[in-house]
Amino acid sequence: MIELLIIALVLAVDATVYSFSYGLVLRCCRTRNSLWLALTVGIFQAGMPLLGYLGGESVRDSVAQWQSGIVAAVFCGLGAYVIYGAWKGEEEGACCSKDCNPLGLVALLLVGAATAIDALAVGVAMALGDIGGTNLTTPQLCANVSVIGIVTFICSLAAFHSARLLHHLPTRWLETIAGLLLIGLGAKSLL
Repeated sequence: MIELLIIALVLAVDATVYSFSYGLVLRCCRTRNSLWLALTVGIFQAGMPLLGYLGGESVRDSVAQWQSGIVAAVFCGLGAYVIYGAWKGEEEGACCSKDCNPLGLVALLLVGAATAIDALAVGVAMALGDIGGTNLTTPQLCANVSVIGIVTFICSLAAFHSARLLHHLPTRWLETIAGLLLIGLGAKSLL
């Protein structure tokens, strides 16, 4: 269980940094957006190891050659978009209406997939018996992927809301920092 918790925390790092970045940027609809973001990355972090487990080595071989490039493109693109939005000339004060939804479905799905691609390898390792022992039963597998998803959900939610501590700083600079963090995640995936 300790091994699984450590793996879950390591897998949650990208989602946590991403959530912190969006916690810096978003000033309205925070509760709804933080829950959707945390739920999305948690589900993807739980689902990818399950896919990796079920697909075994065939999934690993298919994804391994593209993993770094996909993750880098998503994070660098999102980071550049956030920085562009910060400096395109609009004044501070994002919409705070009931209909405000800065995190759309497409962005959530891209982030969920990009932050969880490395979790696929964990699922393959589970299938090969390197994590959690050999011949995992269905309840053991469900428990393992649930722990990974729950840890990611909690870390994401905490990171999103902890960013509020920095909201006294100018929005434009916070958005630039958030964009640079996302670009840094993309660069990390290439390295």
